[in-house]
Amino acid sequence: MVESHKKAKAAARFSVVAFYIFMAFASGACGRKSVPLPVNATEGYCPVCSMKVKAENQWTSEIVYKDDTKLMFESPGDMLKFYSSPGSYDVADAQKELASIDRILLKEYQTRGPIDARVAALVYKSNVSGPMGPDVIAFFKPEDAREFASTNGGRVIVFDDLTHEMIQNLRKR
Repeated sequence: MVESHKKAKAAARFSVVAFYIFMAFASGACGRKSVPLPVNATEGYCPVCSMKVKAENQWTSEIVYKDDTKLMFESPGDMLKFYSSPGSYDVADAQKELASIDRILLKEYQTRGPIDARVAALVYKSNVSGPMGPDVIAFFKPEDAREFASTNGGRVIVFDDLTHEMIQNLRKR
């Protein structure tokens, strides 16, 4: 009887500890408001998926605002989801205003250097996936984008070709 009582107490303690660990993890991963970062910040949290983002990551994308702040995204697809409906995300009001955007930075696929999405040649829905699934891939030169698409599938477009529907369907196969 004493042994079963000890086991019951141990199980109850384990349940309480497990609950608090779960709550700490859940509150740290969800519901995090993405605050505007200084333009030179090297890490932040994606307002779409709440994951920690580092500037040096291959797929990191950024929206830079005219007030020298920015938001960082896990991938171009996450950035586009935010861009197409910024009011849906828990960010500062200033970051919900598309007119306050200065640059939209993606990583160029070949060099990994920054390129403004509004001047890049983009490959939409190729067979190459980013960390969050199918993604948009940026190139400096349209001919490089066409060559990539001929090998990896997808359609070569420019930023202004993207529609809300295309962005919503990006990750659907």
